[in-house]
Amino acid sequence: MSYFGGSLTNYNKGDIIYSIDDKSEFVYLIHSGQVGIYSRHGLELGSLRDGEIFGEVGRVIGTLRTVNAKAKTDCKLFLIEWAKINEKLEQADPVLSAIIRGLANRIGDANALAEKHWQELSLYKSLEK
Repeated sequence: MSYFGGSLTNYNKGDIIYSIDDKSEFVYLIHSGQVGIYSRHGLELGSLRDGEIFGEVGRVIGTLRTVNAKAKTDCKLFLIEWAKINEKLEQADPVLSAIIRGLANRIGDANALAEKHWQELSLYKSLEK
């Protein structure tokens, strides 16, 4: 059991944890293992390890999943229901909640920009052939 009361779930290397446009039902806390975060076209945006949280951006900004998450190794993840996270946010200082929303929006924007540049680079490289 985690601090948020989430259930511990096992994922095997290569398992898809969630995909772009999935409903954002859970936030994930990595108990053990490594998770890759990928853009729509496969650009690796992040590699996360033990103790890191992911899957929060969609819920914070009110959208469906904006990235793909895949187990890079065998993993044990706590699946934390959004209601538990929301309880913590409601108890927090409103300034902290605003900071979290702002950071989540910036993460989404940065991911989109990184993918745009990656696609442009791929296009330029294909023209060199």
